[in-house]
Amino acid sequence: MSGGDGWFVRMLGGGKTNAGVSVNEHLAMQLPVVYACINRIANPIATFPFRIMRPKRSGGGMEVVTDHPLSSRLALRPNDLMSGRSHRKALVGHVLRWGNGYNEIERNRRGQAVNLWPLLPDRTGPHRNGDSLVYRTSIDGRQFEIDHGDVIHIMDQSFDGYVGISPIAMARQAIGMGLAMEEFGAKFFANDMKSGGFLMHPGRLSGAAKGNVTGKDGERRMNAADPASGIERQGGLDNAHRVKVLEEGMKFVQTTIPPEDAQFLGSREFQIAEIARIYDVPLVLLQSHEKTTSWGSGIEQLMIGFVMQTIAPWISAIESEMNWKLFTEDERAAGTVVKFNMNALLRGDMQSRSEFYAKMFGIGAFSPNRILDLEDEDGIGPDGDEHFVQAGYVPIRHAINPPGIGHNGGPPIGSEGANQ
Repeated sequence: MSGGDGWFVRMLGGGKTNAGVSVNEHLAMQLPVVYACINRIANPIATFPFRIMRPKRSGGGMEVVTDHPLSSRLALRPNDLMSGRSHRKALVGHVLRWGNGYNEIERNRRGQAVNLWPLLPDRTGPHRNGDSLVYRTSIDGRQFEIDHGDVIHIMDQSFDGYVGISPIAMARQAIGMGLAMEEFGAKFFANDMKSGGFLMHPGRLSGAAKGNVTGKDGERRMNAADPASGIERQGGLDNAHRVKVLEEGMKFVQTTIPPEDAQFLGSREFQIAEIARIYDVPLVLLQSHEKTTSWGSGIEQLMIGFVMQTIAPWISAIESEMNWKLFTEDERAAGTVVKFNMNALLRGDMQSRSEFYAKMFGIGAFSPNRILDLEDEDGIGPDGDEHFVQAGYVPIRHAINPPGIGHNGGPPIGSEGANQ
């Protein structure tokens, strides 16, 4: 391994990029836009109501399951050490960085899931074992092998269908450029907001001047931080606005392009957009107002587009994986599923919701309890499950030929009286 950037480091997605900085799933979080994108996606998923549901025994629709060992724990405390929000945010955060999120399922003697435990994605992975799949993981330095059916594995894109692709590894050059510009900006301010250059001397340096500029072995001393280096440090914020002295008629000549000429701010803004594309997060949700969204001008349309385009695919991935592995065959046969409630982000403003509920209630589609549940309010008891329709609504065939009345006031067409 040469220069700390050998084949093994590159294989793991680390090492230096073309911009000269190292990028991996941990270092990428130091770039604010990566941190923000992961937060924008993980936060709503971590806060959506999350329940176990199954079909009602009568009347149709779904009901909340309260008699499953995981019912009270899934949303509130998937294990004894973390809350439901922390658990789901960690799971989604792992997928958005490593491309894979793993949870081990702890079961009781009946085979029912009772706890969910996160596994570190950089220490866990699936392996083919004949015709089956097993997961190997490392916990506290010990190796474990877990059956495929006892591991929740969330991923997005994959080359082979077994292991997800790390977004950080795929976008490491774009992220590396963003980190390089962060470092460049920091060093620019640390260097008293001056670009690099060289010192021009009208003649030959005296021995004393050479000693001040270089050390005894020829190393450069101009920016040495050690006070004993032979020259007072000139750069840095601590020395900003102080008078600098160049000896023996030396002159500083700037050679690099100033940040304004290199369009430094514009480049940084472009990198924000570039990384936002990786995660499908609208720029306005990242406090970047350089471009407008194409999903509509209102915040309602923006949020609906964000939920449907970005959040919904992850919700589907989590639900489908958990629905297959969390429940026993009997539970799956009974229609038991986990369900996120995304209505909090989809229901729009108060007026729009009121109009929607009024229409759905008027045609008998929603009961009062269903509307209250969508608004996260308590129901009104069994009577609230009734469905209502307006008495003035009749089928079209009755409007054309009302019951009991035929053409011209006679008996109904087709009746015995009409045929006489």
